Parts: sequence; structure tokens; C-alpha cells
Amino acid sequence: IDPNTAPCVRSEVGNFTRIFSPMVLSVVFVVGLIGNGLVAVVLGKRRCPWLLADCYLFQLALADLLLVLSLPFWAAELTWGWIFSEGLCKLLGTLTSTNGYSTVFLLACISVERYLAIVHAIQLYHRWKLLHTYLASAVLWGVSLGLSAVESHFRTVSFFSQAGRFVCHLGFEAQEAESWRLGLRLISFFLGFLLPVLVMFFCYSRIAVRLWRARLFGKVPALRLLLAILVLFVLSWAPYHAFLLMDSLRRQGHFGRSCAWGKALDYGLLFTHTLGLTHCCLNPLVYAFAGVKFRRELSRLWHRRDKSEGHRPSLSKCEWSQPTEHATTRSIDYDYSVVM
Repeated sequence: IDPNTAPCVRSEVGNFTRIFSPMVLSVVFVVGLIGNGLVAVVLGKRRCPWLLADCYLFQLALADLLLVLSLPFWAAELTWGWIFSEGLCKLLGTLTSTNGYSTVFLLACISVERYLAIVHAIQLYHRWKLLHTYLASAVLWGVSLGLSAVESHFRTVSFFSQAGRFVCHLGFEAQEAESWRLGLRLISFFLGFLLPVLVMFFCYSRIAVRLWRARLFGKVPALRLLLAILVLFVLSWAPYHAFLLMDSLRRQGHFGRSCAWGKALDYGLLFTHTLGLTHCCLNPLVYAFAGVKFRRELSRLWHRRDKSEGHRPSLSKCEWSQPTEHATTRSIDYDYSVVM
């Protein structure tokens, strides 16, 4: 049989997906639920008033928790097909998209706050009132939800005879499907990845120059953690966006339409999308392995449950925020966040 004229059957991709993705998502669900839950508890139990960074980091953990809670449903769909209602399909699609936008927007906000604090010596948490923080957060989540509104509008449940199951998908009209798909991918790439990453790259590069000139480069643990979180985000989602771009170009006829190439893209999209979803459990691991304050606060909360705690000397409410080094380093790092 001529491979150029034979029908392209991709059943092996679907069979592999039903085994690979649910296994990975199950691990991500457990790790992400415990990790982000602990971050939320640590910030929620904080004795001191929240700083601006704590507000953003709490929302980051909340966004990841929302995505984590949706993973069992997506894993069930990959295994048995969509067995839930269409309303839940729309809700989970919207939550997943909102998480993607809100996560990168929050990371960008953190980088801008650090840029203003270090490069321009503007401490926003001293200037902003609580209402300003609430308004900024409401705008951020409102924009994320607005960009995800297409999910709630077009998400539907249909039976696919080739897969032999019901699928929760974006149900576009046939004549407009390619235009909608390309448009949404471009919006997701530029607004949900490239533009925020460029903002973060600009902010952290200027911060690095400022610290280098002040001979403080490498002496600020909180910034090292933030850079690690940024690198993990880029490594998690950049491959998926790259494969989406190649798939879009292929659909537009710029790449070969061979069956082998199509299968390669399917496998690439599968692996990279699963890799991207694992990002929702990575930030707490960074705090746990590299965040001294986070480990200290977890230990303090754990020992607080011990009745013998009452016989120990009481700690000051904000012990970890007391200056122990040069004032410049202190203003950059020591009063930044309880998890960093």
C-alpha cells in the first residue's frame, strides 16, 4: 500500500494517551494538592500582615489549586471519555484556561513589583492600601476570565465515532474552525506566554544589572527563588507553544501533511501539554527545597500543635523579618515574603 494514499490511522496515539496521561496527572494531582495546600496554609496562618508578594503568591497557589482539582476529570476523560455533564465541561475548560492566564500574569506582576522595589526603590506595599491590592487582583482575574470566556461559550460534549467515546471539546462551526483555532492559539501565545515572559525578562535583567553594580548579585535568596520559578514556567510551557505553532503551520499548509508528521505532532502535543500541566505542582517544590523561610514556617506550624510548645520561649510575630545584614540587602530580601 502506498503510504501517501493509505488512510492515516492514529489509534496508537490514542491508546498511548489513555495510559500515559492519566498516570502523570494522578501524580501531579497528589503532589499539587498537598504542595499548594501547604503554601495556602502557611500564608493563611501568617502572623504578620500580608506583603504585596504574599498576596500574589497566595493567588498563585490558589490558581494552581483550581487547576489541580480539575485534573481528575481530565484524566477520567482520557480513560473513559467525557462521562460528566456539559456544564461541568464548560466550567472546567474555563478554569483551566483562566489558570493559564492568571499564573503568568501573577508571575509578571511579581517581577514588576521587584523591579520597582530594587531598581527604582519604590516599595509598593508601603504605598498601596489594601483596597488597591484588591482592585489590582480583581483586574488581573477579570482579564484572565475574560480571555477564557470563549471556553464557556464554545465548550461542548460530542460523540466522536473515531474515538468511540464522548469528548469535551471546543465545538466550532466547520467553516470557521480553523480561523477560531488559529486565533485562540495566537492570543494564548502572545498574551498568555510571550508578552508576560518578555516583561519578566526585562525586569529581572534590569534587577541583575542593579545588583551587580551594588555587589549584591547572588546574595538575595528570594530573587534566586523567583528566577527558578520563572525558568520552570518557561521550560514547562515553551515546548507546548512551540508544538502548537508547528501544528498551526501544518494546518495552514506550510508543513508536510504526511501521516508520520501528523503522528509526530500528536505525540509532541501530548507530551508537552502534559509537561505544561505538571507546572501546577512545581512551585511548592521550589519553596520546599530552596525556601528557608518556607521550611522554617512549616516547622513552626507543625511544632505549634505540640503541647510542649507552650514551655518554649515564644517567637516574635515577625522574627524572620528582622534585619541581619546590610540595609540594602534587607530591603530587597528579608522583608519580602514568608515563603521566600
